[in-house]
Amino acid sequence: MNSEKKLLSTTLFSSITQWDVKQFFFSKVASNYPVEKLGKHLIHQTTKIQLSDYPDDDFIILGVSNKVGMFDAGIEKGKKIKQKYHIIKDDWIAYNPYRINVGSIGLKTSAQKGGYISPAYVVFSCKDTVLPEYIWLMMKSAFFNKLIKDSTTGSVRQTLRYDKLAELKAPIPSIEEQKRILREYHSTLEEAEKNRQYGDDFGANLLLDIQSEVSSYTRKSKKKDNESSVLQTVSFSSVNRWEVGYTLKEGILEEINKSFTCPSLAISEIPQESLFGLSIKASETQEDGMIPMLRMSNIVNGEIDYNELKYLPYECAVTDKDKDKWLLKDGDFLVVRTNGSKDLVGKAATFHSDDTYTYASYLIRYRFDTSVVLPEYVNILFRTTIVRDQIAVMRRQGGGQYNLNSDEIGAIRIPVPSISEQQAIIDRFNATKDGARKYYEQSKALTIQAETNFEKNVFL
Repeated sequence: MNSEKKLLSTTLFSSITQWDVKQFFFSKVASNYPVEKLGKHLIHQTTKIQLSDYPDDDFIILGVSNKVGMFDAGIEKGKKIKQKYHIIKDDWIAYNPYRINVGSIGLKTSAQKGGYISPAYVVFSCKDTVLPEYIWLMMKSAFFNKLIKDSTTGSVRQTLRYDKLAELKAPIPSIEEQKRILREYHSTLEEAEKNRQYGDDFGANLLLDIQSEVSSYTRKSKKKDNESSVLQTVSFSSVNRWEVGYTLKEGILEEINKSFTCPSLAISEIPQESLFGLSIKASETQEDGMIPMLRMSNIVNGEIDYNELKYLPYECAVTDKDKDKWLLKDGDFLVVRTNGSKDLVGKAATFHSDDTYTYASYLIRYRFDTSVVLPEYVNILFRTTIVRDQIAVMRRQGGGQYNLNSDEIGAIRIPVPSISEQQAIIDRFNATKDGARKYYEQSKALTIQAETNFEKNVFL
């Protein structure tokens, strides 16, 4: 019977758990598989530990993103963690009850080294009737997201507590059928990954080609002259930084500097303004008078990703003496000075927008004299090996993070041809990078296809 064509639909009063029309109709989940309450298949995990009882120990803390799922967010000393944190194990799932509607849910795997997560998260494991990855993907699906929204109706802020999650009904295929659905999903994802790799290879070759116009440097693996010796000696007077890793790799800087085929400048030698970003807690929702704040996660592949923004009051980004102190201007160059990944510290992008934005403290903003260098040219160089290898020498590690301070960024040396030559390099890069973009677009399309097909397999 098609209830859409009926003016009235009847149901037993005793079967209604929430007095809400949308929730009533949406609770009727259609599927080729048995539709059962999730609470029958999940186990709420509530065990917490007081990490401050171990004040001098380091703990890897987990986080959850709607882009990557669960990840190692950083390392904290026990004495800095005042609340009790959830213990979380492999194949357990955690979600933010306030952001589940935007896909803030993650599956813990062996790839994440952390074992603790904020008490703000809901944590659960799966019984042997369901595969954790199946539940995770299903809860990230668009259909399930609608179900969540309708199950949390009536509140100003949508919150999915565990007791509500346990009451939700969802398709539960047999284990063998779940495995089949996941195999199909991963098969499509593998094709997406191949295309992403093709795009990376295309982009890398383009960057090497552009680099060859201003430098003869080629990255190569060198055997140390003294690699068989346990001890190596170095003249004290020649040590620029008291750090073994830096001293052993310092020769790379000289090799890069000698490779330039045109005049060069250190970043600190380029006429500029530079400023650290704001160290103010931002809001996930934008209210009146708030402006978006760019964070290190918004710097992606040399460009700014304007998704997943946070916000803070406009007045936080200005002062009485400087009305636009922390406001970004078109052409500003942003560098990430801290990141948990050694490959991502030092990543950069040029800001291009007429809208009002500010930026967070893990970013440094440079405003170059464009009669000397064009910011887009510098941005391209920051993706090449002549800059990335300098960053690899200069970066420091501490507290689970890789860092570059302003002096170290300032010491990065780049070739500086004429403005017309810089513009020609920019034009060539922009005209050619679309070759990589077609692979990235195909990869994105296949990723969406994998998610869509998963949903079609599960729901009708």
